[in-house]
Amino acid sequence: MNTADIFAAGLGITDPWYVSNVELRPADDEKGELELHISVDFKRGATFTFQDSEGNVLCDSDGTPLELKANDTVERTWRHLNFFQYKCYIHAPLPRVGSKELGLSPKTIDVPWARAKSGFTLLFESFVVELSKNMTVNNVADTVGENDTRLWRIILHYVEAARAMADYSDVEKIGMDETSKKGRNYISVFVDIEKRKVLFVADGKAQTTVDSFVEDFLAHSGDCDKISVVTCDMALGFRAGIKANFPKATTVIDKFHVIKLANKAVDEVRRKEAKNNSVLKNTKYIWLKNEDNLTEKQLAKKQLLSKKHLKTGRACMIREELQEIYDSSDTREEAEASLKKLHGWMVRSRIDEIKTLAGTIKEYWKEILNYFDTHDTNAILEGLNNVIQNIKTRARGFKNKRYFSAMIYLVCGNIDIESLLQWG
Repeated sequence: MNTADIFAAGLGITDPWYVSNVELRPADDEKGELELHISVDFKRGATFTFQDSEGNVLCDSDGTPLELKANDTVERTWRHLNFFQYKCYIHAPLPRVGSKELGLSPKTIDVPWARAKSGFTLLFESFVVELSKNMTVNNVADTVGENDTRLWRIILHYVEAARAMADYSDVEKIGMDETSKKGRNYISVFVDIEKRKVLFVADGKAQTTVDSFVEDFLAHSGDCDKISVVTCDMALGFRAGIKANFPKATTVIDKFHVIKLANKAVDEVRRKEAKNNSVLKNTKYIWLKNEDNLTEKQLAKKQLLSKKHLKTGRACMIREELQEIYDSSDTREEAEASLKKLHGWMVRSRIDEIKTLAGTIKEYWKEILNYFDTHDTNAILEGLNNVIQNIKTRARGFKNKRYFSAMIYLVCGNIDIESLLQWG
């Protein structure tokens, strides 16, 4: 086996294509670093199928693909994976096939090692996409020695092509939540709770955001009537959007958001009380953490402060009672009975922040209690939010929304990019 045959086997080049030359030569730029150039050609007299603009192969009346000889060729070059430390390029004369008799204008054929109109091989693009799941695109660009704008074109192509193929016909439970992009700029994330994957990303957190999701959901064969549960926070836009688009779904206010609101109320009480009581200085996490997560020193300090009849202590007891309802209630009826008692305590607490919390719970009473029927939460979204924040940090905020959304789909969407990157 000669050198050309070895490279042909390594590249997966098959008949009628063959490797005609392999050369290690200096680059044309000022650096003059060595590059590997692989020339690929096709056998004279070879025939090729004709594909229309949508990629459909032209067939005869029997359904057999028509094989046509090349009218002429067009020289093309593709960047391939590095060969050891050397940049590698593939060169080939691409046949243009057509037929005057059949009224087919000459068209350049597609090759098995690269997608149409790309300057990179499939293996190179696959490498870039895989690296981009864990690195900034700028770092990937430095690693492979390419302009980051060209790499973004690769990523966007595969993410958007994979999303176009996505099928949401089996989705039955949806979670939705917002995360801050920067300051008060929000994006909303919609997920398949059961398959734990992102379905859609959109700007804002209003009813129109839910409407945009539904439009995309239907375009991917989703069925709104099949949605049995929607989990969300207490954003009014979500609530209105769910009611308008998912009339058969049970809306569940995520328990983590309810506890988060309670924690916020406790901390507001602590900060206000600390202005006139120095014993509360640097005690934030003593009141917000579960006691199992406190150190012995923190627990001892909490027990000591709890004896001082502080408003913060009473607010913390209410928060812990709310947590206990979620942890120990076996049925909706049991939870509702306990929540009624707790709500009465909150209303009579004489603590403004806790009374405000009581009003919020009363407003969303039914949706909060729905949790005890379904036990569905936005836990997957809470985890994804951490991943999304990491993506945002890696991309320095992703000022370009299209880039930001693409990376969320790439990392969290479980989209099928691999099938688009098959060689041959």
